[in-house]
Amino acid sequence: MSRGHGTSLGERRADASTVDALYGIIAGSGVRSLAIIGLVKNAGKTTVVNALMANCTHRFGLTSLGLDGERVDHLTGLAKPRIAPPAGTLVATTRGSLERSRYAMDVLEELPFHTPLGRVVIGRAGHDGQVEVSGPTTLAELRVTIERLHAHGAEQVLVDGAINRLGSASPRVSDGVVVATGGMVGDTLDEVLDTTVATLDMLTLPETSAETRALLDTSRFPGARAVAIDGDGRPQPLELATVIGEGVTVAREVERIDAHTLFVGGALTREFVEDFTRVLPPRRTLRVVVRDATVLVLPPTAVRLFARRRIALEVLRPLRVLALTANPFRVPQPYQPKVFFNALVDAVGSRVPLFDVVNGLASLPQGQDASDDLHPA
Repeated sequence: MSRGHGTSLGERRADASTVDALYGIIAGSGVRSLAIIGLVKNAGKTTVVNALMANCTHRFGLTSLGLDGERVDHLTGLAKPRIAPPAGTLVATTRGSLERSRYAMDVLEELPFHTPLGRVVIGRAGHDGQVEVSGPTTLAELRVTIERLHAHGAEQVLVDGAINRLGSASPRVSDGVVVATGGMVGDTLDEVLDTTVATLDMLTLPETSAETRALLDTSRFPGARAVAIDGDGRPQPLELATVIGEGVTVAREVERIDAHTLFVGGALTREFVEDFTRVLPPRRTLRVVVRDATVLVLPPTAVRLFARRRIALEVLRPLRVLALTANPFRVPQPYQPKVFFNALVDAVGSRVPLFDVVNGLASLPQGQDASDDLHPA
């Protein structure tokens, strides 16, 4: 699996055997498109993308949902790391990003998607260099872009993403997700751990039952933004143009029809959650169902408001979180790598495999290949 050499990532060099262990999980999952999501700037997402492409003998495709942030880190003043695709990698990016990167590649196809940085093009990397990867701006366009990368020969497509652009992890476009966390996620280590665990809780919400899914068949309620299932098991669409800003109204409707399940078809915002849980009577048992975790437009810790009110939050389509990666970097002083990694292991437990691909640290749940024997934390 490994190309058998170190990977230069600026001043950071990936540990090949740890990358192999991470990629073994990804390959074993059978996913054909993988979103790599950073919880914050400097979480090490680009390092993970570069490490996978440089160490694994696989023909990757690469794209992004929009453009991931600024070119220069406003905290450190250093240039943000760019992606260094090995020769043969299939890259979907914009004309503007190619020009800004001064990166030349063999363009195979221009897609009919307009972005602020010009049309999206697909090309084959043919030489060393770094490229700014930006992509289409809608999920429908991203899905087509991934399909075209596969058509040009990509065995697996990596989708560069971020927590504020969580759409790239949607089951409609990505089969699996790798989450990158780091020391910059919070002001203290406790805050880093709490936010990371809360994010995993949000991204791994349980799938609702087949019975509930059948009752909430959205084809029966075209255009409905919310559907409640009353005490007699009858689904009733609520007369709302949007649920945004309507938490109070929806809570009152749930009470009026004595609903035990509520489906919210669009985005679920923090304002809605706060208003909804404030107005709903105490000790009210309820299930709230959303399409998938990417529609939750709110801080991960806000999801806990539902749990505190005994409201079960479920999804029609669950995400597949394959692994968590760790980066001890923070300003002004990085965490000691093993201390940071072991703290994450204690917080996350056996829920998901955890890797630090630069410092060669790995922790896998019982039953999987023991990477702890490879590089003990």
